[in-house]
Amino acid sequence: MREEEENLIDLTSMLGKLLKTVRKFWILMVIGTAAAAAGCYLYAQLRYQPVYQSQATFSVNTEGSPLGSGSSAAEQVRESLPYILDSEVMKNMVMDDLQLSSFPAWIELESKELANFYVLKVNAADAQTSGQILESMLRNCPKASVYVLGKIEMDILDQSGIPTAPVNARDKRRSLLLGAAAGLLVCLGAAFVYSLTNRTIEKEEDFKKYLSVSCIASVPQVSFKKRRKKFDRHIHIYNDKISYGFLEAIRTVRTRVEREAERTGEQVILVTSSIPGEGKSTIASNLALSLAEKGRRVVLVDMDLRNPSIGKTLGLEAKGKAGVVGVLKKKQKLEDALQVVREWKLTVLFGGEAQADPAKLLGTGDLPGVIARLKEQYDYVILDTPPAAMLADASVIAGCADGAVYVVKQGYARIERIAEGLEALTIAGVPIIGSILNGLEVTLGGYGSYRYSRYGSYGGYGAYGEPQRRRKEKSVKEKQEKKA
Repeated sequence: MREEEENLIDLTSMLGKLLKTVRKFWILMVIGTAAAAAGCYLYAQLRYQPVYQSQATFSVNTEGSPLGSGSSAAEQVRESLPYILDSEVMKNMVMDDLQLSSFPAWIELESKELANFYVLKVNAADAQTSGQILESMLRNCPKASVYVLGKIEMDILDQSGIPTAPVNARDKRRSLLLGAAAGLLVCLGAAFVYSLTNRTIEKEEDFKKYLSVSCIASVPQVSFKKRRKKFDRHIHIYNDKISYGFLEAIRTVRTRVEREAERTGEQVILVTSSIPGEGKSTIASNLALSLAEKGRRVVLVDMDLRNPSIGKTLGLEAKGKAGVVGVLKKKQKLEDALQVVREWKLTVLFGGEAQADPAKLLGTGDLPGVIARLKEQYDYVILDTPPAAMLADASVIAGCADGAVYVVKQGYARIERIAEGLEALTIAGVPIIGSILNGLEVTLGGYGSYRYSRYGSYGGYGAYGEPQRRRKEKSVKEKQEKKA
């Protein structure tokens, strides 16, 4: 029973990965399907050859032949007539009759059971040719069959004459549908192969299974509903539009980081990921906000000097402020570079102007001295660093950190890249506090952001009781102002 449940989970997980792959590449799949439909349509148009069909219904009279009449004679005619009409003798007669160098048609003969009549169909690329060949065959058939059936007579019951339209009219819709169906199948097959070969982290258990590291928390995907009015879309714990699932997940991250810091005496926490786009800046910012909200003295440092993004993540103005770059280049004092956000009780050290080669600056500047001074003034120093699996910057910064939190977005970076990033931090000598599974979505496998929804009713307790009260107070105040 247990094995069957595990197999079912694996199957549903695979289907979940396939659906995520489809969502990820749906634009390419639409383009591929459309291209296949257009290609099939174009191919059908280029290969199209009109076919004109002339037909005649006739009966065969064998009374003057040695066969006589009766059922046995009719059966023999039914068996022999197709071969006679399609024989070289018949074709040569028609070619001589119409003065043709070849026989540009193909014929079909239908015989009706229990009835002495036949339907002869002549198909050709030209309507005139089709009609002429039919008439010639009807005239010459008694001559061609004399050696097989004896003297027979053909009574024409109905004749279509020269056709006015081809029988194989262009079916544009069918060509498009066939091409689209073929393209969609190919795209789905490619998506399935991609899902099988692209090994990523999908659930918490995968960290232990593939990387031998612990997952300290799972943070759900944050999505905002479309609204007509503009509103704050920054993902942080003070945004009223953020779900309680996200708030509870950040609380879990904070609690476990605090517990580890108290056990080991860690103050400088490095937050990184394998590749860009995994949400490391969001996690670093919210971890700092959560620690500050609890009354800790916290400084958030933007060490991603190639792409400083803390200001953008939190919705703070960072343009024109020297930050880390100015301090390391000794253009600004550390005390002057620190920005205090009093509303959040948080201190921020922005990155400054983006650098093309930050590794050189980090190596020549007094980064260890700057971090040491921050440790003296604050309980926690949170460092948002570049991706560890792509750049050496994170490894250089790691030498100044006491511990590292590794952010992994669900179904995003390949396991090989994650392993490279973790190995780089290990070589740098920084202890790994744990990993965070970020961007968790609901999947067929049964894991996803829904697991946090049960905390929604408990928004009034713990560290997040205060944000909820502020929201209620704000709402009441707005209603009072409207009444006034």
